[in-house]
Amino acid sequence: MLLVVAIWACNFIAMRFVLRDLPLLAVGALRYSAAAALLLVFLWLKEGSLGAPRAVWGRLLLIGMIGNTIYQTLFMIALERTTVGNTAILLATSPLQTAVLGALFKIEKPSGRLIGALILALAGAALVVSDRGITVDAATLWGDLAALGAGTCWAISTLGVRQLPTDLSPLRVTALTALTGVPGLVLLAWPDLSVQVWGVVTPLAWGSLVYSVVLSLCLAYILWNASVVAVGPNRTAIFNCLTPLAAMLIAWPSLGEVPGPAQWAGGTLIIAGVILGRWSPVQFLMREAA
Repeated sequence: MLLVVAIWACNFIAMRFVLRDLPLLAVGALRYSAAAALLLVFLWLKEGSLGAPRAVWGRLLLIGMIGNTIYQTLFMIALERTTVGNTAILLATSPLQTAVLGALFKIEKPSGRLIGALILALAGAALVVSDRGITVDAATLWGDLAALGAGTCWAISTLGVRQLPTDLSPLRVTALTALTGVPGLVLLAWPDLSVQVWGVVTPLAWGSLVYSVVLSLCLAYILWNASVVAVGPNRTAIFNCLTPLAAMLIAWPSLGEVPGPAQWAGGTLIIAGVILGRWSPVQFLMREAA
């Protein structure tokens, strides 16, 4: 999960280069179409088949539409209609939403310690993005609601993966849910794709798009789903709070964005929350002693 956090943090920088040359919805469609094709090739080479039991296709379709089609669309709307700071902190609520929804639907009951850890990490994420402007404004309301809805979609899809049969590998789940999420994204982006002048797209943008497809979607999603199966949705989801911190640390040397005292305080809270949520204090001390 720490590798996933690093990949997604670097993806913020990669997407800056892609979005200079391509419209938002077109980027979403291209990313997921390419990722689905690549994942299906990997799945065929590794496991020799592309199918799944008929009984689970309905759930795979639902997870793909919610976790890929709707999530990506809402995320793009948020980027267009609200601030980066608002988008980052509202997306960072997804671990808390995962815990609440998991408890409501009796998928996984969070402990009081985990809820406390999630609130601690969320407060830290708020401090990390505070320099980018967290605002409450009628002009950004729809973008804010879209970002919050994107976090809800991610929480629902994470819980949905937990409910799939354990004999489905993380690679198979990732490939098939990526595939089921593609048609809606292509349909939404078709007006942009049909008029795009591809000759103006720079090699830097294409290279950044390749990074986003291979690492941010393919590898990171496989690792995420494997973690959900191994340790559950709540312990996996809390790592999402680390992404703003990692993005801040990467942007420091690469973009010259120097963190302030609030960001360092937020980073400390995030790390404390993740440690508290991922391991009990006794387990953590035993690991450190070992």
